[in-house]
Amino acid sequence: IMERTLIAKDIVYTAEQQVLIDQLESDLKSHMYHKNPKRFAHSISVGHCAETLAQVYGADMFSARVAGILHDWEKLLPDAETIELAERFRIQTAAPYQKIVGLLHGPLAAKTLPAIYPWLSEQILSAIQKHTAGDYQMSKLDKILYVADLIEPLRPSFKSVEEAREVYLHGGSLDELYETAFCGVMMYVISNRSYLYPNSIALYNEMIEKTSK
Repeated sequence: IMERTLIAKDIVYTAEQQVLIDQLESDLKSHMYHKNPKRFAHSISVGHCAETLAQVYGADMFSARVAGILHDWEKLLPDAETIELAERFRIQTAAPYQKIVGLLHGPLAAKTLPAIYPWLSEQILSAIQKHTAGDYQMSKLDKILYVADLIEPLRPSFKSVEEAREVYLHGGSLDELYETAFCGVMMYVISNRSYLYPNSIALYNEMIEKTSK
């Protein structure tokens, strides 16, 4: 059994894939570093963590790395601009934009990134779209990015992060890990007395009904 860590070793890409990864990290630095160095470092770290999870759970490592690098591409916009963009792209949500501005950057990036990187796959865009709030249909890659965003090594530790990391490091399945992460995020939102996205409640109930059968 492979010793689990959050950052894998011995991951090798083709020359073409490596060129794309280097280009994306360089573009991300230009796009983000001057505004928010911590967010930039987080994004690079999520890329590494996602490829590690992909290696462990048998998903495409290149897609995971790319999704991780790009997942917060639209996170730096001011709230008003975020809402304006969401209106322009007619982003479908289960709550008014004003109440869930923090969740819009995933769906937005999935709409804006193809114009910059037409080669991005539907799988990568799906993971980016769903990493903020989860969804009823989650692919392996969707779950991996959602979890990597939470447990990457630079993420400050709080209870939800610690619990998800423990599940991973102790050999938990991807479904178990995703459910722990998802429930942990909900608990965090509730403990901060923040607005809880109605869709999250429905997702949670469906998750519990599935696992309790």
